[in-house]
Amino acid sequence: MKLFRRTRPPTLRVPPGTFDEASRASGFVLDATQRRAAAELENADGRWVYLWGPVGRGKSWLMDTYFAAVPTDRKLRIHFHEFFHDLHSTLQRHHHDLRESLGVLLGDVRLLCFDEFHVHDIGDAKFLERLLPALLDHGVTLVVTSNQPPSGLLPNPLFHETFLPTIALIERTMTVVTVDGPVDYRTVTGHAETGFASGVWAAPGDPMQLTRLGLTRPRDDERRCLRPAGHPIAALRADDDCLWFAFADVCGATTAPADYLALARSHRNWVVSDVPTLHDAGRDASQRFVNLVDVLYDHDIRVVFLADERFFDPSVIDCPAADIARVTSRLRQLRSVHAAPTRLLGEHALG
Repeated sequence: MKLFRRTRPPTLRVPPGTFDEASRASGFVLDATQRRAAAELENADGRWVYLWGPVGRGKSWLMDTYFAAVPTDRKLRIHFHEFFHDLHSTLQRHHHDLRESLGVLLGDVRLLCFDEFHVHDIGDAKFLERLLPALLDHGVTLVVTSNQPPSGLLPNPLFHETFLPTIALIERTMTVVTVDGPVDYRTVTGHAETGFASGVWAAPGDPMQLTRLGLTRPRDDERRCLRPAGHPIAALRADDDCLWFAFADVCGATTAPADYLALARSHRNWVVSDVPTLHDAGRDASQRFVNLVDVLYDHDIRVVFLADERFFDPSVIDCPAADIARVTSRLRQLRSVHAAPTRLLGEHALG
């Protein structure tokens, strides 16, 4: 494989002690793995950094703290789904010239942060094979978080071997840091008053629960057909205040992350009803649900999910969708409404 020489980015160092001060302000002390990651980020100065580890260990917090402290406005933090969508759109307008499109999309950005970096689709893998060398040539500093090590990307055994050269490039050009400390910070944080973490998981979503939540089921005359990014999506309700989808329409039908991104940009409150167990949903619908939760979480959208009571039952969570641990981690941040008194989803441990 051709070796690529990186254009020297500007200094992106953060002040010493940045992470210690931020952790104290947040009420916790850095564990050993977080401290190693913080040291790499504090001294990144143009080096690429790949933070990976189990959910809830503080990877996103580390990246966000670094991003906020870097003394430049020439920086961009974006979800991987959204960057791919925006780049594909830009490519179509610029005759599929990747380097020109990166120049248009990134401009003078010198720090690029991807949260939840993952590769499960062979099409994305082939595109990433071109993208990484182009980013090196562009001179941008890249920081990513992931639930998998580089060797775990594109795990499908049918395609994994074809991705090995790109994995080797990642390992050669990025400082790979494991963040796997003993504390799962999902279990020690409270609920937010706005955004995704202020949402609700209601099971089974019966009339009494809807009344408690101040919701009424949509009427037949409220149904709409939306085309946010090309695919038609049936909405049970679509007004200025709220989008209401049935799971079968937003995840069971042919939809894509681009559709969710467009809708998340236009509506801040959602309801997704009739959410089955992911075992019952099947592979494709489950993967779309993973993508949907990723987008809603990253855009900090408040969501009420009306779901099957067995959703978090370990006996039916045997789901083929990738990254289910990350999604259940995020769903556990929601307030849970059941027939019993309100409690946290974190009480439904999956082991």
